[in-house]
Amino acid sequence: MWIAGKVLSQLGLDAGQQSLISLALKIGADLCFFSYTSPIQEIRPGSGDMASLIKRAHACGLTCGVTVDGPFERAVRDQGFTEVMHLFYKGDALEECLQHYTDGAAEEVAGAVKAGADLVMVCDDIAYKKGLYFSPRMFEVFILPHYRKLKHLVSGEALLGFHSDGNIEQVISYLCQAGYRVFSLEPEAMDLVGLKNSLPRGTAVMSGIKADWLLDSCRGVEDGEIFTYIAALAAGGGTILTSCCGVNDAGGLEKLERIYRLADRLPGWQR
Repeated sequence: MWIAGKVLSQLGLDAGQQSLISLALKIGADLCFFSYTSPIQEIRPGSGDMASLIKRAHACGLTCGVTVDGPFERAVRDQGFTEVMHLFYKGDALEECLQHYTDGAAEEVAGAVKAGADLVMVCDDIAYKKGLYFSPRMFEVFILPHYRKLKHLVSGEALLGFHSDGNIEQVISYLCQAGYRVFSLEPEAMDLVGLKNSLPRGTAVMSGIKADWLLDSCRGVEDGEIFTYIAALAAGGGTILTSCCGVNDAGGLEKLERIYRLADRLPGWQR
């Protein structure tokens, strides 16, 4: 879950990732995420700072995840979406580009595992609401091999997860085969209840809180509607309740706490 820096200041917390631990405890969460490239506080891989954060969070009883931007995300951020999409017509140039950005992602993935992360979440926005930015075949040939390289860096008890905005239903099976076990996906773009029931055993969906529920428009959404949806998603286990969009202000945080109180009526939630 992405937390805006102003949320921390509104709560009187310091502007640093250590405050994400305090925030997680405040809302009664079981899971806390850090990042090497957080706008709240950047952390250099190999500095030991990530290990210190994770150790502190573990001491508070929190499970720890680290988000890492994937190669496509990094390429788009640096070169622009249109320029990167043009590279799909130039196989060698695309491969060289993605390999460069995979190297950067790999440093962070390896650093997160070494620091003791329980979950590493590769974040690569490769789709819009109706489907992928490219064909499933293009994904299989050009993108998937780099995701496999990142999986090889995750060992021990650490899990590897994947986040993308949009609808990635066409390539979920490829990611499962590559060893990705936790999926953070937009409930607005995908049928998460149906998807969860089709995933292999041992995988989990980490989502379920819709973006509108954290905005002022949430005033028109009844508790019963929210509870019905998260109950359906929770059925049978394999769900970690969280938001894919994050919290932009203290008002959104209050709404998030309300949703978690509703979820407390269900047994076994992680959030």
